[in-house]
Amino acid sequence: MYGKVIIPTDGSKYSLVSVKEGLELARSLNIPAVAVHVIPPYHPGKAFGRYRIEELGHRCLNEMVKMLKKRGVSILSEVKKLAEEMDVELETHTFEGRVYEKICKLAEDEDVIYISSHGRSGISSYLLGSTTERVLKHTSADVAVVKTKTD
Repeated sequence: MYGKVIIPTDGSKYSLVSVKEGLELARSLNIPAVAVHVIPPYHPGKAFGRYRIEELGHRCLNEMVKMLKKRGVSILSEVKKLAEEMDVELETHTFEGRVYEKICKLAEDEDVIYISSHGRSGISSYLLGSTTERVLKHTSADVAVVKTKTD
């Protein structure tokens, strides 16, 4: 049926729901899972927290990216613990780039992507989060969108 379950996570409480359900699917089908955390690109003129990138300076931005990579590794280590508890084979990846592109690139036609309806922003005024919507539009793999409450 499926070759593997791709499980994107941003570490939010919303994505944790899809992580658990994705791992459960992998366990029930006896297939491997791939957890992925993507650090989005930051460009001059774009806000980073309450600061604009040009205000931070290049050196500070590099430190911020290092911190985000470290956070990504930490998030994926938590997913790895869950996978071990559930006896699911898991591969993990941390990437930098456009989030939806990296997720779609990992998925092959015979895979399924398990993704939460919303991520860190948890914006409940939209039907889907922007990353989830872009993944749906740009992949040929099956996508399971896990609806999470955003209140």
